Amino acid sequence: MEYPDYLDAALVEQEDERELVARFQNGDTDAFDPLMQKYRQKIYNLIYHRIQDREAAEDLCQDTFLKAYQALPNFKGDAAFYSWLYRIAVNCSIDFLRQRNRNKVFAFEELTLNADEELRMTEMQPPASRFAEERELGRIIRKAVSKLPPGQRRVFNLRHRKELPIKEIAARLNRSEGTIKAHLHHAHKRLRTLLLPYLQNEPLTWNGET
Repeated sequence: MEYPDYLDAALVEQEDERELVARFQNGDTDAFDPLMQKYRQKIYNLIYHRIQDREAAEDLCQDTFLKAYQALPNFKGDAAFYSWLYRIAVNCSIDFLRQRNRNKVFAFEELTLNADEELRMTEMQPPASRFAEERELGRIIRKAVSKLPPGQRRVFNLRHRKELPIKEIAARLNRSEGTIKAHLHHAHKRLRTLLLPYLQNEPLTWNGET
């Protein structure tokens, strides 16, 4: 029985993938690169479709391949490689959404309007009527963060987005903990200034923008 050409090509492709997986499991770590190159865009698209956040999708795409790299030595081949990779990506997306929506929409640690009052947006499974408002808040916060100086922005994202401790941020950036704390302090101060009009129901301005 003859098969269409595209089926022959698919079978050959599967054999190539099995060979790459086998090579990796036998110690040839370079064999992982063509697998990653082949599926990277597909996995990114899958994750972005689920979470609707381009920057986070990039991070989760990298996390997916890191987890795959670490787990591939134990891959049994019971399913196709992409099916296995797909499940890892879906689980990464689910974990991200659970963390984002567990008890809050957004919270800035130490981001205060004054010494006693924290800027904190919380939720307990918000109704659909609040969804657009929360998405707009997220957009405004991202815009405000983008206005921070590069050094402050990087530290802020590592602390609040990645949820890394001060000590780890300092080690990663090769800076003292005091310097990291200073960056965070100035970032919080700048964000308070940028976001105060929003909290007072006044128009926002971004250095002349509206």
